[in-house]
Amino acid sequence: MTTQNPFEDTDRVLDRITDKFDERYDGEVPRETIEEKVHEAYSELAEGAVTDSMLPALTEHEVGDRLAEEVGRPAPLAESADGTPSGGQLRAGAADPEGDQGGLGRPVGPQY
Repeated sequence: MTTQNPFEDTDRVLDRITDKFDERYDGEVPRETIEEKVHEAYSELAEGAVTDSMLPALTEHEVGDRLAEEVGRPAPLAESADGTPSGGQLRAGAADPEGDQGGLGRPVGPQY
């Protein structure tokens, strides 16, 4: 019995990743640049992959890092009504010395 790969339609998955970053950076980075980075990161990661089940998530993370480096800041996850990142939190990798209690280079949310 063969298990169907949920990411069989790679182009559709990569388009969703591109759409997400295009929306988050809201024209600050040209869509063509985002699309190029998404396809480049996916190809690089796929070369050494043993399994492809995590490739979309790894691609999204890698592209987020590359775009943050290029723009000089990470993309907000979501915006509140006033245009600030929801909950004051930024994407993983954001530098905030006050919120970086774990020394991970990113804000830490409330402890539950």
